[in-house]
Amino acid sequence: MAVRRGAGAILSAHHSALRANVKIPSVQKAISPNVIGNLRSRQFSSSSVRCKEEEEKPKQAQGLFASLLHGSDTAKQDGLTAQSHSTTVGRGKYIHEIQRHVVRPDKVDEYKSILSQHYPRLSSDDSINGRLIGSFEVQIGEMETFYHIWEYDGYSGYDQSSDAFYKSKENTDLVTNVRATLSSRSNWITQEFAFWATVKAQKSDVERPLYELRTYHLKPGMLLEWETNWRRGLEARKRFVQPIAAYFSQIGQLHTVQHIWRYDSLEQRKATRDAAWQVETWNDTVTQTVKLIDKMHAQIMTPLPWSPLH
Repeated sequence: MAVRRGAGAILSAHHSALRANVKIPSVQKAISPNVIGNLRSRQFSSSSVRCKEEEEKPKQAQGLFASLLHGSDTAKQDGLTAQSHSTTVGRGKYIHEIQRHVVRPDKVDEYKSILSQHYPRLSSDDSINGRLIGSFEVQIGEMETFYHIWEYDGYSGYDQSSDAFYKSKENTDLVTNVRATLSSRSNWITQEFAFWATVKAQKSDVERPLYELRTYHLKPGMLLEWETNWRRGLEARKRFVQPIAAYFSQIGQLHTVQHIWRYDSLEQRKATRDAAWQVETWNDTVTQTVKLIDKMHAQIMTPLPWSPLH
C-alpha cells in the first residue's frame, strides 16, 4: 500500500509540475514507464468492472422475471419449459371446477336436502356437458363447509355447461332455494396433473370413508418443480394409499395445488403416512417440495350420500 500511495503522490506531483511548466528532473526520473503503465491499467480495469456490473443488472432482473414465469433452473434442467407447462404438467383433457360452500350453522340440514334433490339430476342431464365427481362435508377443519367437484370436457365443455346451467330450470330452482342457506360461496377452475388422473365414481369398502383435502399455496414460479418432485414421490405413496385427485388452479386463487386422498380411518391415515416415510423417494419428495410452499392446509371430509365418490 505504501508503494502504491508513493507512486500516486509522485505521479500527482509530476502532473502539477507539468501544468506549472516546471521541470523536475528528479521526479521524472523517479517515475518509470512501468509504474505509469500499471497505474493506467488499474484505472482501466476498475472502469471495466463497473461497466460489467451495470451490464449484469438487467440480466439478473430478466433472470428473476423468467424464474417467476417458468420456474427455476432446476425445472429447465429436467426439460420443463414454459411450453411444456400445459403439455407436461397439465393433463389437458378435462377442466375441474371446485365449489366451496360455507353454510349457516342453522341451515345445514336444509342445505343438504336441497342439494340431494338437484345435484344428481343436474349431473345426469344430457344437455349439460358436466359431471359431478364428488360432494363432501368437512368434518375436521372449516366446519359447516362443503366442497363439490365438477368435471367438464375442456374449456369448451365448461362454456357449454355454463350456458346450459343458465337455461336450466333445475339449476334456477337450486340457486333460488340454496342461496338463503349460505354464508358465502366461491369456486375456482383447475386442471389435473398429467401424472395423476382423477378417480371416477367409486364406492369404498367402509360405510363412512374419510377424504383428506390438502391445499398447498406455492410460491410464484414453483409449479414446475412441484410437478417434477411429486411425479416421483407419488409412486412411493401409491404403495400404501390410493390417491384420488390432484389439481392446480387456473382461474381463482392462483399458485394453488390441491391433493385428495382417501382413508378408511384416521388410524389408517397415520399408518400409511408412517410407512411412506420409510421410503427414500418419499423423504426426498418432502425435502424438495417443502421449500416451495408459502402455506398449507389439511382438512378431513366425508362424502355426502349422493356423491359419486363414496
